[in-house]
Amino acid sequence: MRYEMKFLKNLYLQCIERKLSNKITFVIGVIFVIQVVMVFVMYSYSYHIRREEIVENNIQILHQVNTNYFAGIIEEIDTASMEIFYDKVFWERNEGTSVNEDSQIYNILANQYHSNNDLNSIYLYSSASNKFYIMDEASFNQIPVKSSASTLYIFNGDDLQKMPWYEAAQENNGLAVSLATEIRHNHQDIICFSRYMQYPLKNNDYYFVISLNLGKRKFDTLCRQLNNENEELMIFDQEKLIYDSSNQSDEVINDLAQTIQKQEAANYWFTAKINSRKYVVIGDRSEDNGWTMLKLVPQNEMIRDVRLQFLTNCFIVFLIFSAGIFCLSYIINRTMKPIENLAEIMRHYRQGKRYEEPELSGRLDEVGTLYSSFEKMNERINTLIESEYQSQIQEKQARLEALQAQLDPHFLYNTLQTISGIAIENNVLEIEEINNSLSEILRYSLNNSKQLVKIDEEVKIVQDYMNIQKHRFGDRVNLEIDLSKEALELRVPVFFLQLPVENAIKHGMEKSVHTVNIHVYDTRIRHIFYIHVEDDGQGVTDERLEEIRTMLRGESRTESNEYKPKGLVNLNERIRQQFGSDYGVWIDHMAEGGTQVVLTVPEGGQDAESTHSG
Repeated sequence: MRYEMKFLKNLYLQCIERKLSNKITFVIGVIFVIQVVMVFVMYSYSYHIRREEIVENNIQILHQVNTNYFAGIIEEIDTASMEIFYDKVFWERNEGTSVNEDSQIYNILANQYHSNNDLNSIYLYSSASNKFYIMDEASFNQIPVKSSASTLYIFNGDDLQKMPWYEAAQENNGLAVSLATEIRHNHQDIICFSRYMQYPLKNNDYYFVISLNLGKRKFDTLCRQLNNENEELMIFDQEKLIYDSSNQSDEVINDLAQTIQKQEAANYWFTAKINSRKYVVIGDRSEDNGWTMLKLVPQNEMIRDVRLQFLTNCFIVFLIFSAGIFCLSYIINRTMKPIENLAEIMRHYRQGKRYEEPELSGRLDEVGTLYSSFEKMNERINTLIESEYQSQIQEKQARLEALQAQLDPHFLYNTLQTISGIAIENNVLEIEEINNSLSEILRYSLNNSKQLVKIDEEVKIVQDYMNIQKHRFGDRVNLEIDLSKEALELRVPVFFLQLPVENAIKHGMEKSVHTVNIHVYDTRIRHIFYIHVEDDGQGVTDERLEEIRTMLRGESRTESNEYKPKGLVNLNERIRQQFGSDYGVWIDHMAEGGTQVVLTVPEGGQDAESTHSG
């Protein structure tokens, strides 16, 4: 496997990687292969979806027919047979009265035949008289058949022993189902529902066998309503076939009967190969009467629409591929060759060789633009080299001037310590306290080389800063810091809190003689912390507020006499550079008066690069 992968990699590097035209050809080939694979995948998916739809729809139809239609027919026939069974004509025999039993039986059978339009005929055998009676359309219409005295077909009961409906009735206790042909019309197939009836109070030799028969044509009509072209319908009572629309062989019928007996679910489907043709067999078994309806759907008919769609998609893919080949040939001749020439010129330029100006400079398309851009780039590179050289010289000079202008921090600390000592000697403790706070702020400013510090450190500096302002303004200014433990652990730029607090004192007390209260607190939405610095001072005017917002958005850096962009604006830029453009500073009026500054930072204090990558 490793050898094959190495061979494919070398083949790619030698034949494809070195030329852009080969890469384009390779990409188009890959796209074509992907399209072909997608067509086959969609064909398979569409076939499965179509099969599931057909199976689901047919299961619902078969279940409704089996549960409602057939169950109603069987219940009606069962009731009719029981009504005949309980009629007193069959069980009350008055020997002293002359009664025409044939006429009474005729009236009973005619009444049942007339009341049930689905019946094709009714058979009745009486052991008492050893007579067999037939009630069908001919008898009901009073057409004499083989008898001039009666409209009933009467013959000896010994001829019934081998009839399927008679045998089925004797073998079953309840209503038995069997296939037979009409006795009067041998060409008519019927489905017989027969019952063996013996009254408990009479002797054992006194019984009746009755069969209510449905014509197979009724099932043929139902089959035409349920089936499409080339579809077949079969009905089983347990393992016994009741109806077959296609007259399948006994071997096929036995195989299907064995298969449906193995099915545990009432609704199911499976595939079967019958007479060299594949079918999807859909079945429904009634829990009430035990009948199983099978619908045989040819697999080719099922996927006819899917196959047509597949062939259409194949034709479309072929057209797309042919158009792609034509476009690829045009692109290579029109674009790739000039680009290769331009690449050759660039190789000469990289090696410091002279090159002649090609015909590409006169083109107005992208290739001409590339060549023009290459010439301009060449000129600009020379300019930038000279400019970079001058910038390095100026940077060195600026660093030298900055080193010369620096004061020794130790000199400042020693001076502040001297002032503290003089204040203590003269018992001026306020000066000593102010001097200590100023020393802490100065030390924090000069010695802090870190880009990010904890807000906890910022709070201490703000407290030192407020200590100095308290000595200046007294009780006219108050500060309340209400930050959560999570907020105190955030990492922020230096002087993150001091600048907005200073801004609140400056603008809040600018034109106010009342006490200004400053409140610092935090809120949080998911991973973003919002640090609020609010004051109830005079606030800023709408014009100045809009000016500050404009500078915070970076739309203008114009300085005004009232506000210079060194405080909040610089802080906003530092926050954005550190965490990204989603964070920064925003300022707004308070509803009850005063100003609110909101500082947004991410949880954890990661820098912009790591935040965006995560």
